[in-house]
Amino acid sequence: MQPVIHSLHVYPIKSCQGIDYDSVELTDTGFKYDRHWMLVDKQGTFLSQRKHPSMAKIKTLITDETLEVSVEGSATLVIPLKDQSDKKTPVIIWKDSCLATIVSPEASQWFSNFLGIDCDLVTLPDTEHRLVDTRYATSNQRVGFADGFPLLVLSRSSIDLLSNKLGEQVNINRFRANIIIDGCDAHEEDSWSKITVNSIDILLAKACSRCVIPSIDQLSSAKHKSLLKVLATYRRTDGKVYVGQNGLHQSNGIVSVGDPVLVSKK
Repeated sequence: MQPVIHSLHVYPIKSCQGIDYDSVELTDTGFKYDRHWMLVDKQGTFLSQRKHPSMAKIKTLITDETLEVSVEGSATLVIPLKDQSDKKTPVIIWKDSCLATIVSPEASQWFSNFLGIDCDLVTLPDTEHRLVDTRYATSNQRVGFADGFPLLVLSRSSIDLLSNKLGEQVNINRFRANIIIDGCDAHEEDSWSKITVNSIDILLAKACSRCVIPSIDQLSSAKHKSLLKVLATYRRTDGKVYVGQNGLHQSNGIVSVGDPVLVSKK
């Protein structure tokens, strides 16, 4: 059976809800607007669902000119896609640091009110180049505010297997992948070195180690008590649980749902 693109997902704000697309543009930093914005505390350290699971409730919508952010019971925040500010601040993503632009006082206040913590919404200016780990990058590829790689690739059957083992349907959005592939066996992506979609080569650089986030319902923010325990029974290696592959695209272009996926084995 020919593997195909099952679904495509963009997460405009790191650790907030994503958007499903039929077609997505691959840019220098990954899918257009993916992890283009991020929340940071007043020390500049990024915020995520790991410590703030209620971030899962924050909905995002991109229009031609704006990013709209909403949660139930609050007024919608509308943010221009083009930077309206030049206020820079240093930010920290794991071991990386770079300069980001604070979007606006109004945006920072909106998120501070919802999360109950003083924070700022920041965006990555075009002039700032955050590089992929040179142990994996082939030509100084860039990444936005994603943890380390521009793309995350996952097979749909991998989550079907977890659902069967758990005895209930698991929503694949818990794993926050960009590209979901159908037409292959569970975790078959572990054996792939590269996929090619619409003439775009995507190297599968390394397996993705998982934190607590897959246990968090990506609509309600409620935590599943046993999902990670079940996953660990068959996906644990060297003390970490791995699901999906971090992807590194070699050129830009358009990928679409239904596109055939050409696979190169390791």
